[in-house]
Amino acid sequence: MVTKVNPTATTTNYEVVGKEVSFFTVDYINAINGSAGPAGAQVAVQNTIMNVATIIAAGPLLDTNTQQTFAVERDLAAADITALQTAIRALGTYDSVDLSSATVTATKLGILTAAAVS
Repeated sequence: MVTKVNPTATTTNYEVVGKEVSFFTVDYINAINGSAGPAGAQVAVQNTIMNVATIIAAGPLLDTNTQQTFAVERDLAAADITALQTAIRALGTYDSVDLSSATVTATKLGILTAAAVS
């Protein structure tokens, strides 16, 4: 006789896309929405991220267009996050947006209902 065993609920972070996934938020510090064209600061930051890992999702601009969360196809260690922040800051002032103080913060996929974005 076979006993049916149901798995327990998931309480830890996991991905089911076939590869390791990391999430992080870029705080541009300054509003970046005015520099969204093909030669803009947003594309420069995205290209910088793509030098490290493949972007599989990008969230909307939040906090008066100064923050954006990304999901990438790679397990990023703390040193990778620090290196990414350094690379984004190295862009300096790009298309009139000062990125020299931008921060990159690793995060997990967890959204509080009070903070849900619509």
